[in-house]
Amino acid sequence: MADGASRPWKRQTMMAFAEDADPRFTEKSVETDEKSKKKFGAPEKKPARIAFTGEEWGFGYQATKQFLDSARKRGTVPDAGFGAMELRVEREFDEASKNNRFDYQNPDTQPLRTKEQALMAVQQNIADFALVPFYNPYSGYDYESLRAVASLSRLRGVQQIEASDHFCLAVHESQLYDIVQSSHPGTGFSALQRRMRKSWGLIDTGSGNTPGGDAGYDGEMPRAGLPIDMADQKMIRDRIDMVFAGPDASRRCKAKLDGMRAIGVDVQETAQMVEPHRELARMARSAVSNTRQTNTFFDPISGDTRHFSTLGAEAQNGKLFAMVLPYEVAMRSSDYLIIDHNFEQGDPMKTRFMVVENNPDHTLYEDRYRTTDAKTGYWTKRLATIANPNFGDAIPAGLMRMLGMAVGAVAILLMVFGLYGWSASMTALNLPSSLEWISSLTATGALGLGVAAAIASFVMLSSQATGSRGVRVMFLFRRDKTAASIGDIEDYLRNYGVRHTVVRVDEDSNKDAPASMVLDVEFDPEDFKYGLFALLTRRLRGSVVNGAVKKAFARWKNRGVTILAAMPVEAGQSQLPKHQARRWWSEAIGDWLADATETWFIRLSRILFFYIFPVALVLAVALKFLNAW
Repeated sequence: MADGASRPWKRQTMMAFAEDADPRFTEKSVETDEKSKKKFGAPEKKPARIAFTGEEWGFGYQATKQFLDSARKRGTVPDAGFGAMELRVEREFDEASKNNRFDYQNPDTQPLRTKEQALMAVQQNIADFALVPFYNPYSGYDYESLRAVASLSRLRGVQQIEASDHFCLAVHESQLYDIVQSSHPGTGFSALQRRMRKSWGLIDTGSGNTPGGDAGYDGEMPRAGLPIDMADQKMIRDRIDMVFAGPDASRRCKAKLDGMRAIGVDVQETAQMVEPHRELARMARSAVSNTRQTNTFFDPISGDTRHFSTLGAEAQNGKLFAMVLPYEVAMRSSDYLIIDHNFEQGDPMKTRFMVVENNPDHTLYEDRYRTTDAKTGYWTKRLATIANPNFGDAIPAGLMRMLGMAVGAVAILLMVFGLYGWSASMTALNLPSSLEWISSLTATGALGLGVAAAIASFVMLSSQATGSRGVRVMFLFRRDKTAASIGDIEDYLRNYGVRHTVVRVDEDSNKDAPASMVLDVEFDPEDFKYGLFALLTRRLRGSVVNGAVKKAFARWKNRGVTILAAMPVEAGQSQLPKHQARRWWSEAIGDWLADATETWFIRLSRILFFYIFPVALVLAVALKFLNAW
């Protein structure tokens, strides 16, 4: 460069993860490009490439920030239990899901317009992770995201992120400066001309950009642009002539928009497909005064540049537009001036995002997993790894399995002695002097103890630890021909009180090809537990998770069952409603008695009123006539 620097210099931003999303920042800062601190001898990590959507609504930025905060805290990202399998698949899958190899301190973010673009970026190895929304409290499940993930067998959801957004009221500075610079001297608007603009960066703290708290910039202060206070906000708000709002903003901000209508402000609703911040910028630029004269003077000797702007008072007749924008969008643009930071009523809605990565399913490629039991064991192990990510979580179950091996050895020894003594007593063989103590009764007892020890050993070897967190699993079922219903799996989950819901991912009017179905299940930590106590109180054969997975894969060839996502559920992150568990010793007997009583009452009353009473009446009448005769 002219000053000897190797590259242009710019201020560092607090939102370094979203720098690539801002069109003004075409390259990273020097501080951002520096290699992150690493231990001696540690390999160099490449930046994590993150593709996300939702830029036009604002919550995509927040979801990316929360994802990066979680990744930096843990040093990695959940991998849906892929790393615990110690298996490899061929070619392009070899480097899949080694999430601790990325540098999350200096990520490379890629804001994209659609969900399909974000997912294809991962599919084509342009990005390492994709963040796509899959659930909204108002509109429900995002069918586009579910269909897109289902169409790409290599991709899988590995983590869920919650992101909320709220709306603010903002005006475009190009229109506001016309009003400010053409205002009468001494008025409130003319006083705004003497304000120094706030800049983007930490070093220029005199402009009001001082960061506050752990969250970075103060959420109640725009990051750049014209500095105003609450009195200025009210003054500008009273000058607004027209407010534009999208369908979602019109619904969530109805109370304040009705208030603005009541005072004479023209409120208009824009179409859903219109991006509000770009639309307002276009309308504001088309409405600015074209009578302004701007002159620029440059002194080649001193290097000073001066600007002179002349504007008449006719700009006061122009209209001032305002737009209801997502706060995360408006606060990132210095062209917008926020005049009401919280324009909606009620708590903001939380949109759930799914972190998708290249995460192969070995059961789709390896012949060893063609049977139902092998496929069940594979995914049960992966889900148990998600529920117990730490090494210490699996120690109790490991000790129990080691004890099961010892008990199994004792069982084999007892059964050998029992069979030997039983066969000797049946065939009248002469036992050696060292084994004369073995009688038929002793041999029978040894056989019984051996069988009991073998059963106990089997239970101990099959034991599973209680999870330290829950797991959310999304099963995709193809419904065609004989596999049009998943009622058996729903009934199983309902019996054990497991949270679940069913989602159809497409239109379902075609009789010959019904739409695929997603079964969304949230397993609690206790659903992974299996041992001697759970054998008697919870489930006889394996854990609840094992039974659910086996039910799903029981007819997997007909159903075409695949797993779209396997994501951890942290404390307080459960979404689906809790079901009431059914216990065989309580609810089952009570339901049977109620059903039997109701059935018997209906049958007995029908027999009594339609058969016995009429026959008895006929007999009574006949006997009376016979006696009278």
